Amino acid sequence: MSSRDLASIAALFGESHGTPGTFGISVVGGPLSGFGATACGLSAGGDAMVERKGPSLVINEDCVLALDDGRRAIHAVADGHEGHEASHATVELLGHVLGAAGPSITPEEVLGRLHPLAVERGFRDDGSRCTLSLVMLDRDEGTLEGFCLGDSAVFLGNAESGVRRVVAPNTFYMAPWDLGSLGMPPSAHFRIPVRPGDWIVTCSDGVHECRYETPDQSIGADDLETLMIRANRSPEHLVDAVVRVALEGVRGHGGGEDNIGVVASIA
Repeated sequence: MSSRDLASIAALFGESHGTPGTFGISVVGGPLSGFGATACGLSAGGDAMVERKGPSLVINEDCVLALDDGRRAIHAVADGHEGHEASHATVELLGHVLGAAGPSITPEEVLGRLHPLAVERGFRDDGSRCTLSLVMLDRDEGTLEGFCLGDSAVFLGNAESGVRRVVAPNTFYMAPWDLGSLGMPPSAHFRIPVRPGDWIVTCSDGVHECRYETPDQSIGADDLETLMIRANRSPEHLVDAVVRVALEGVRGHGGGEDNIGVVASIA
């Protein structure tokens, strides 16, 4: 079996990362595969997040998933609203779908498999919903495809054109048990070319609004570009740096005012 057939997948759940000011990182793919690497990180945020949200049984509503089998890298970031259940269930079910799927599965097909699996596993609607950014990088084809539901974000960065957000935020939120929420609005979908060496970063709004609802005082494209350069082609180093800066804040402004989820790959 070649190294291309050795898929590697990791998921981090907010329920297990609930201590303010701390974070966890997982790395998949990487030097052992002979191809690229992908890393993901998750933090509850800082003390400012606890003060803003108030007490909760699960203070971290973010979840992230990363897969890298050499040819493909897949990112998923889900940020819970009105509770953590939708985001946690979505990433759990995505892990099952992607773990069983072949390499040709599309973002639409992934989304379409969530509801039947949620019904099969007995999930019930508790009123919570979540954002979902799902990204599929195909290094052989040089394409990046996916969708963003809600205000989690996907950024593409390279030396020639800098860093840009791929899709504008929207007000679509989903839950795997709510079939009506699983349509993909055309404006939320993207399919764009990428080149070897391009950075792909998917994150919750705890990054680009690390100062809550104040993006101009939070991590922006220029900040991400600086961190990409400093990371020296290491997704693990980039994720570590993004989470630390999101916790601390930028340009003299405080950070850590929301949960933080990040996934990063190199094309």
